[in-house]
Amino acid sequence: MGLTGRRRGALAAAARGLGAAAVILALAACEGRGIFYTLATEAERNNGNLNDELTATAVVRAGGYYYLAAGGMWRARDPDRDENRDWQPVARPRSGGEELLVLGLAAAGNDLCAGTQRGLFRAAAAASPDWKQVGGGAAGEQVQRVFAVPGSPDGKLMAITITTLGEAQHTYRVYASDADCRSFSPVASLQDTANRPVDAAWAFGAYWMTAGTRLYRGETLAKLAEHDSQPGKEDEAYEGVFLNDGRNRLYVAGNGFVHFTTDGNTWNKGEIKRQPRVTGDDNPVPLTSFTQIRGTDTILVGTRNQGFYRFEDDETPESAARGPRLTSQLYEAHVTGFARFGNIVFATTAGDGLSSIDLSEAGGRLGTWDWE
Repeated sequence: MGLTGRRRGALAAAARGLGAAAVILALAACEGRGIFYTLATEAERNNGNLNDELTATAVVRAGGYYYLAAGGMWRARDPDRDENRDWQPVARPRSGGEELLVLGLAAAGNDLCAGTQRGLFRAAAAASPDWKQVGGGAAGEQVQRVFAVPGSPDGKLMAITITTLGEAQHTYRVYASDADCRSFSPVASLQDTANRPVDAAWAFGAYWMTAGTRLYRGETLAKLAEHDSQPGKEDEAYEGVFLNDGRNRLYVAGNGFVHFTTDGNTWNKGEIKRQPRVTGDDNPVPLTSFTQIRGTDTILVGTRNQGFYRFEDDETPESAARGPRLTSQLYEAHVTGFARFGNIVFATTAGDGLSSIDLSEAGGRLGTWDWE
């Protein structure tokens, strides 16, 4: 009999306590090599239900199933719940005889739209999808993310790619598709090797996209890179951008700060303060991605090394409190993103697997998450 998510979380916490030095080394190694190195080394493992050291990048829902992208692909029936959720492998897109890594994933109705190291593919949701290429795939071009743009009036999907030109030279391209994911067209090209595009949302009559130290906006995706601003310090890098359910606050995740605006012009900020704080440790908390708990004003923001923090939408983010319990597998995790489906919220991580919480069972307690 396998261990439950909560049991495995407790054991992992105990292991952290016994081997703090090893954990620090492991975290440093993951941070230094980056998410896609981890994907490549974890992708071929037989995850069953699921490997707890998996790097997960996206969870979507289509055709009555949840689908997970983590280099490989898996699916589990919705609405199955608790430790019995059964994740089974899904056939990935292929190029010639090679099965490709799935780095990004979006749902287009009952279809799946997958980003790989050799382009974008579309197929009806199934255990053995009939994948067809629908964009990208230029020599050396790798799709790093594909997602539905939150709030988009046209239901747009966006794909972000990187082409490696040399050891330290990259070209980033942004592709867009209508909601059906049938074809992708390039809408922006960024030559700035230091500013990788990360996330996008629609708010205040414009698209917004974070890209390193830049926050771009445009009335259309084709104009997205024509205007950029810096809501924070000149050298501050941004990741997640998020419009709350009330549609009156746009949030941007920075390095230690949550920046927010209610009109798209004037920016305010709140500092996320490290908890617990070590004497002399004034390093900021690097923030990643947002979600909002359905039907509430509670906002979650992921971090690179402290799981997630939570704050109320009508309060300053300076009131944020650390979310996971000390015994949670998310306590020291690099949370790459969240996926919310009714009462089920998934947290994807770099190297700490996939976690979930059922809000109908957890109530207001968000500290204990199950390991999938």
